[in-house]
Amino acid sequence: MRSVALMSLCAVFLAGCTDTDERAGEAPPEPIPVSVPKKPAYEATDDLVRALEEAGIKCPVLGRGPDGTATRCAARMATDEPVELELNLDTRSHLGTALALRRNPPYQHTLIAAGNWYIRVMDPDFAPRVAKALHAVVLKPLGETSSPGQPPYEDQLPEIPDKPAYKNLDALADKVDAAVGCTGRDDDDNDPALNWRFLNCTTGRGGQQRQEYCADLAVYDDARSRDEGLWSQITGGQTPKGLVAGSNWSVALCDEALVDDVVKRVGGVEVR
Repeated sequence: MRSVALMSLCAVFLAGCTDTDERAGEAPPEPIPVSVPKKPAYEATDDLVRALEEAGIKCPVLGRGPDGTATRCAARMATDEPVELELNLDTRSHLGTALALRRNPPYQHTLIAAGNWYIRVMDPDFAPRVAKALHAVVLKPLGETSSPGQPPYEDQLPEIPDKPAYKNLDALADKVDAAVGCTGRDDDDNDPALNWRFLNCTTGRGGQQRQEYCADLAVYDDARSRDEGLWSQITGGQTPKGLVAGSNWSVALCDEALVDDVVKRVGGVEVR
């Protein structure tokens, strides 16, 4: 499921901050857990995808973040059920802070880390297998986690209207096309076992922020799948510029200026 606010701290990127930075309240970088090995390191998330495949874990790509440092893919478990992985690259100097942000409340993700990268695993039971394949370590969430009956997103997402709903991706894409454009549609990586379907397309707008695919569309089987997908996008290190959700669907945009047009003409509400 999908892509969260990026934090930029001077202490993260520099070996040390000046007194002025300290007076401004800049936090020092978090240390990397001692168990996290320095290797292997990768130049691109596609290298991580290839490393997984070479280790026997095929993980078709579901989507990519706008700057190329985050990629989502769907790996197969022994039960043949897909497990979403969120692959992230970082600098070694910032890695400790990135890991701490995602392990602590309110996110409390299960992570795999090594070198200059980390992976969020949506199913924690699958984490040891991925860690072994990539010669990395599993980092469990910190703090008291929510009970299974109380998902973390329960009180964090906006109230999402029941209408309009779209019967399939084509119907949603046609509506988005009429609102902001949706051309060059690509849905080749869909897996029939997923409880959602996704499609990438170009909006035709976006200016300097325009990417090859400016919109990620998804249609979900049920409200729970939708909410889990939205929560993944806003807490997973790859928040889109704009995110709109409705009854059984979501549209992630590379240009936040398109949000109002999508809400007015496609429906739904903005998710921040």
